[in-house]
Amino acid sequence: MDTYEERKQAIRLFESGKKVSHIVRVFKKSRQWFYFWLHRYQSHEGRGEWYKGKSKAPKTKPSKISHNTEQQVVSARKMLEGQKLAQTGAIAIQYAMHHLGQTPPPVWTINRILTRSGLNKKPKVSNRKSDQDYPTLFFHSHQMDLVGPRYIKGDGRFYTVNIIDTECRSCFIRPVRTKITAEVMDTLVSFWSSHGMPDALQMDNELAFRGSNRHPRSFNAVVRLALALNVAPVFIPLGEPWRNGIIEKFNNTLDKHFLRAIQFQNFDHLCLEAKEFTSFHNANHRYGVLKHKTPNEMRCSLPSLYRFDQSIDVNQKIPLVSGIVYFIRFIRGDSILKLQTESFKVNKDLRYTYVVAEVNIDNQSLVIRQNNEIVQVFQFQTPVDW
Repeated sequence: MDTYEERKQAIRLFESGKKVSHIVRVFKKSRQWFYFWLHRYQSHEGRGEWYKGKSKAPKTKPSKISHNTEQQVVSARKMLEGQKLAQTGAIAIQYAMHHLGQTPPPVWTINRILTRSGLNKKPKVSNRKSDQDYPTLFFHSHQMDLVGPRYIKGDGRFYTVNIIDTECRSCFIRPVRTKITAEVMDTLVSFWSSHGMPDALQMDNELAFRGSNRHPRSFNAVVRLALALNVAPVFIPLGEPWRNGIIEKFNNTLDKHFLRAIQFQNFDHLCLEAKEFTSFHNANHRYGVLKHKTPNEMRCSLPSLYRFDQSIDVNQKIPLVSGIVYFIRFIRGDSILKLQTESFKVNKDLRYTYVVAEVNIDNQSLVIRQNNEIVQVFQFQTPVDW
């Protein structure tokens, strides 16, 4: 017998003359239970679904967002999706609603509305190593990446060299035909001449950024340029692209809102559109970490940056005289430190931790540091231009 049938049967027994004590004993219920359903039965005069419980939810929800506001949020989202290069997140929706003269709800409410509407799909989370012991070397850095190859129908292959300022999120994109060092150099010179220089340039271990596999201890023009300008070259751990997380996230935005959103006629058209995307991003994209400021707004509030030293001739070989090149590495169970194409056996107590390997050009050494303390030193003969 289900719950509803119990209640109806109890009332039938009562109307047939059975005592309440007998009824509650039969159904193993309390007197309060019986009198509650008897009152419900009598108040409904035995008609309707008196035997069903009433919802205990509040009759009104003063904090519930109105249907009109939900429609405004969804409409703003779809409007942004239809705009070339625009962001579509909660912060962008807030600013779009302000522009339309509407009152936007908080960010968390917008995200709930987007989720209910099927417009807020969360990306898959991959398993990554903990950041607990990952070293932080410099406060102000630029992150650089080389993306590609991609293809333009009828016009061949291309790559993009992407740079972003980690402090104000200003970006620079330069399409190139080949991923050679000279193209990377031209990109750095263009960005640093207009934007200013950082304390460090953080990169992955792309060959065009570091040097030569044939000559493993040599450094190419990118590293030489950085050292000549007192910018520290920093190479992230092998196989851990998320350590360049800001540029990787930017690459995803670039892919969705630019490379896949526009059908390029040829390489020249791509270059023109890349300039437009760079300008649009720096003037319009808002970042929560910047307190919803755009890169241009944030950059205006920062101290003036050192500009590129025009006396350096990038068309000539840049001397390698002094400086330090940084490699952040994770030491696995074999206690092996891997640089570019060389490996070094390190202390066993460094296993399963991150270390900073510093190639010191001045004293021709490889210094291993952990928590800013020297733990091991190797001789490291580097070809220099003394």
